[in-house]
Amino acid sequence: MGKVHHGGKVGHAGRVLASKHTSKPAKSNAGKTLNKHKQAYH
Repeated sequence: MGKVHHGGKVGHAGRVLASKHTSKPAKSNAGKTLNKHKQAYH
């Protein structure tokens, strides 16, 4: 991934995944969001 996205749902999902203090359901949800975005835009 060349570009890092800031802001919006995808940026938030990235921060959730990067955070060590996130609950597992939140992480799996963020992972789904990121995967959807990757398939759609990359």
